[in-house]
Amino acid sequence: MSKDGILESARDLEGYFESGAKPPEEWGTGIEYERVGVFTESGRAVPYHGPRSLSALLARLVSAKGWHPLYAGEHVIALEADHARITLEPGGQMELSGAVHRRLEDLREEVARWGELTREHSHPLGITWLGLGLQPFTPLGEIPWVPKPRYRIMSAHLAATGALSHVMMKQTACVQANLDYSDEADAIEKLRTAMGITSVVTALFANSSLLEGRPSGFLSYRSWAWQNTDPSRCGILPFVFGSEAGFADYLDYALDVPLMFILRGGNFVDMKGIPFRRYLLEGAGGHRATLADFELHLTTLFPEVRLKRYLEIRGGDSADAATALSQVALWKGILYDPDSRREAWGLVSDLSLEERLRFHREASRTGPEARLGRRKALEIGADLHRIAAAGLVRLGESPALLDPLAEILFERKACPGQLIRDLWLGEWKEQRRLLIDYCGRTTLKPIELPGGSGAEDY
Repeated sequence: MSKDGILESARDLEGYFESGAKPPEEWGTGIEYERVGVFTESGRAVPYHGPRSLSALLARLVSAKGWHPLYAGEHVIALEADHARITLEPGGQMELSGAVHRRLEDLREEVARWGELTREHSHPLGITWLGLGLQPFTPLGEIPWVPKPRYRIMSAHLAATGALSHVMMKQTACVQANLDYSDEADAIEKLRTAMGITSVVTALFANSSLLEGRPSGFLSYRSWAWQNTDPSRCGILPFVFGSEAGFADYLDYALDVPLMFILRGGNFVDMKGIPFRRYLLEGAGGHRATLADFELHLTTLFPEVRLKRYLEIRGGDSADAATALSQVALWKGILYDPDSRREAWGLVSDLSLEERLRFHREASRTGPEARLGRRKALEIGADLHRIAAAGLVRLGESPALLDPLAEILFERKACPGQLIRDLWLGEWKEQRRLLIDYCGRTTLKPIELPGGSGAEDY
């Protein structure tokens, strides 16, 4: 790297992922939890502008709770407080980017506080936030864009690379678990295991079966939208399953993905899809590549499991708070305990790439009924539940955090999307308010924590 911070070759980035390594005693867990906002009475998507809007809600949070506003031009597009951030996705989905927590009970408390906070200040505006993987009623063309400059460039680029890219941007919502690693071998083992079983998790937590007021034909239409966005930057990464995979392989992948934009003087510059590798070597438009450009570029890669200076596992639909937390607990119990990680990988280690990709497609359509070889996702999920519960116990965490998954696997034997679809066509008889009240739940039930102390009822 030159003295003025210009990257001169790919060798300048070779130590990037290693710099994120942490010893196990410093590992934490974070959540990124998106929900879709609707007007409580009509079910229509909430716009950014207006007296009852996203901007009005953000203003209430700034005024009443002291959150620090972040601007794009004159528009508030995010809030910060106490190592957490509230951000807006392209179609007005609201995301909690939570703090990093050593204990899941602390993460749980943060999610509970956020749910109550948003409910308290959304209710006077007639807004409800739904734990769903997809905006259920409002047609795509009637959902306005949040005024973030990067979304303007991103929407144009992705529109040319995937038929459902704008569905992904404006209508979908997910749960993301963020986890640490200790070194390259540990990171790749976690990346490989997570990429190997992520489609099972997609199937079990599928929760986006309604699209524009009708069954979509998929249980996770969110996942299907991602599969029809941009194949150069989305999906399952084949190279992670190689026995010799390492950070260099992920770096090569990142360098070959087209570059959407860079940031100069506070403004986003459209880079017209030049591969980052070429930009690094030759420059473009009078600009030369910097480390900040590379880090921004990493945020525009969307594989099912993403590597930064930590791991982001992104394959699950949004849900109510308890079910969202169950996803994060599942990943911690499997990936942070070495025995659990090895056992989970053993469930999928002998599959071909073709089998993995076929199952990934089928999981979005049929959820728990999707077959991986001779077994349904529901059966594999039972194994993952057992493996994760044992891992959580060894890590000193409560396996009760997995109770929503246990309900999916052993009581309903159906994913949330199946339940909502069937209620919508049956008992609810297409009554929007019933769905909104059900999917807008924020209360977390008490659980038993290690050591016998009961968690308070949030």
